[in-house]
Amino acid sequence: MIQFHPPADNFVSINPLLKCGEEWIHDHEQYEEDDDDDFHGPITFHIQLQSDTHRLNFNCRDKSSGVLIASEPIVNKEDTYDGPSDPFFFEKGFYLEAKTGFQVWPGSRLMVEVFTCRSSSAGGHEEGHGMMKYLKDQLSLGGRLNVLEVGAGIGVVGSCLAAAGANVLITDLPVLVKHGIGPNLRRNGRANSIRIDDGEEEECDHRQQPCPKFLIDTCASETTATDDTASLDAVKLGKGWAKSAVLDWFKPVEEQLPLSTTSDIDVIVACDCIFLRKLADPLLTTIATIFEHSSAKNPKFFFTFQRRNMLGLFIQLEELLGMIEERGWTVECVAWRDVEVEDDGIHQNYLFQVTPSKSVELLDGSGADINRAATNTTFIEEEKKE
Repeated sequence: MIQFHPPADNFVSINPLLKCGEEWIHDHEQYEEDDDDDFHGPITFHIQLQSDTHRLNFNCRDKSSGVLIASEPIVNKEDTYDGPSDPFFFEKGFYLEAKTGFQVWPGSRLMVEVFTCRSSSAGGHEEGHGMMKYLKDQLSLGGRLNVLEVGAGIGVVGSCLAAAGANVLITDLPVLVKHGIGPNLRRNGRANSIRIDDGEEEECDHRQQPCPKFLIDTCASETTATDDTASLDAVKLGKGWAKSAVLDWFKPVEEQLPLSTTSDIDVIVACDCIFLRKLADPLLTTIATIFEHSSAKNPKFFFTFQRRNMLGLFIQLEELLGMIEERGWTVECVAWRDVEVEDDGIHQNYLFQVTPSKSVELLDGSGADINRAATNTTFIEEEKKE
């Protein structure tokens, strides 16, 4: 199998204007009483967008991996959780993919930077890849983009895109919606409802910015909804809105989300969640369903992928790209960087854009009738030369 090589012009270094960090939670009492049942992690990961003065906070089970730079606050490895047992060990659906969802990984930062930071150098120039410039412009206008995040973990990326101006449905397995995404959305929603005016806190009135229909219509189906898995109320975050819901890739989408939602999606995002070989085909089948339902909106799928030393259970990038192209979709690397992961060395982390084959009008309006994947310096071109 010929190795994939990303376009050199699409390399992006870490943008210090996106301020991140993490802290050890020494005082559980800092969480409000109604948060007690949702408190399942000793670490708070925080992120502040370039265009926002408000900081988003996320409760995590473990420290981030390869996300932070030396100048940012980081939890030492010896300070991480060492309790007697994992609180979700015996919970249904708590597999390896759910366990890793309770911490933050490098692709989340790459995705947030490329989507929200104006000084991103992706594509070799100030505004970066034309697609990303278009998305940034749409985000800045607020309420223009309906985004579905799959495999969201604790909800960092979806929350950031909402704060930047999108309407975001943040989804994952039930255990992550109940104990990760939901609690973090509630906390950040409460914080977003308070503003500082002349040094005093004042509640903001969001009635002038009603929740979008895209999120109002979203609910778990009557056949799958329970107290633990039913979607939660939408919350206002920054310029946009966010809501959580369960979406299991091993189950039909139609049994989990209504057609009124899946037919109104502009962008699908997935960060750091395609690493196990067994997850690849179910995820792509889920994406295919969304592509079909939202075909009138010409949706795009963006995902991050990090190379790893371990093989076997972990899928290789070239195998994954081959599976995508077998479905007749085009795939393009729009950004990438090197990340250093503790105890695992330096690896490349990529952000890809996937477009259904029948789509010829690009989201950035260029209307180029070409196979975008063939424009990359990828293993596909090298195979043709063989």
